[in-house]
Amino acid sequence: MDPNFVTALIMGCCATISMNLGKGIQKMKVVVWKTWPRVLAPENRRNFLIWCIGMTMTAGAGILFTEALNKTDKSSIVASLNGIGLIALAFFTMSVLKEKVGGREWGAIGLIIIGTALVQYFNDKGAVEQVYNSTSLFVTLGVSLGTFVLLVLGTKVLNKGRAFVFAAIAGTFLGLMVIFFDIAGVVGEGSAAAKYLNWYWVTGFMCGNGAFVFTNMAFFSGSATMVVPTVNSFMIIMPMIFEYLIFGVNLKPVQYAGAAVIVTGVIILTTGAGHAVSETPEQAKPKPA
Repeated sequence: MDPNFVTALIMGCCATISMNLGKGIQKMKVVVWKTWPRVLAPENRRNFLIWCIGMTMTAGAGILFTEALNKTDKSSIVASLNGIGLIALAFFTMSVLKEKVGGREWGAIGLIIIGTALVQYFNDKGAVEQVYNSTSLFVTLGVSLGTFVLLVLGTKVLNKGRAFVFAAIAGTFLGLMVIFFDIAGVVGEGSAAAKYLNWYWVTGFMCGNGAFVFTNMAFFSGSATMVVPTVNSFMIIMPMIFEYLIFGVNLKPVQYAGAAVIVTGVIILTTGAGHAVSETPEQAKPKPA
């Protein structure tokens, strides 16, 4: 197996684990911002520092994603590893939040591993170097933005569907993050600094932050069992669509089938009762009357 591809898989796994655990930690301690401007007061400092650790892990994932994408020729290969990050998040909730992991969860973890293995094992390195179509990139961005606006307006008119729409937007932002990080590596090839000192990488980083914002907006409008699988499913599926439109890349049918298995595992894993990372056990205790 190509050593570069193996390195890409390792770095991609580290990236998605860092991103998912970082999001989990941030969500767990996001309540500290309700104490603003006293977030650095002695009684809030510990929660704030833990939140900052989560933010650092999420931001650091961007660098790991970029390096992983530079070692493979398909954005979707790296994006499909997101299920591994969810498995890490499941173990985090089990060990830190003391949540139970039963047969349903182990079955979902098995599906994610099988689906990820299918996508990765049947990958073939492209015969030509990666080349992106800038016209297709801007058309894709325009269509995506227009679709977002119409969907948000639709939720206002119908007064329903906000959680799904915001979660879908968040997942699409994560998909765009992966694509922009990939393009940044293509543009800055041959220079370590150039991979990060360009507007593509900065835009990808902003997409990641936009995903965080829309994920939390979705949490305000719906349950975690709706939001989490929607966000992660869109993050896996959208890069496959975007890379076809922007890079002209196709996967094998068995790889698309593997992606479907991953999404199935994600939905099963994240729709079980009590598996949303929302608060620490201390915060969950009922307040005295």
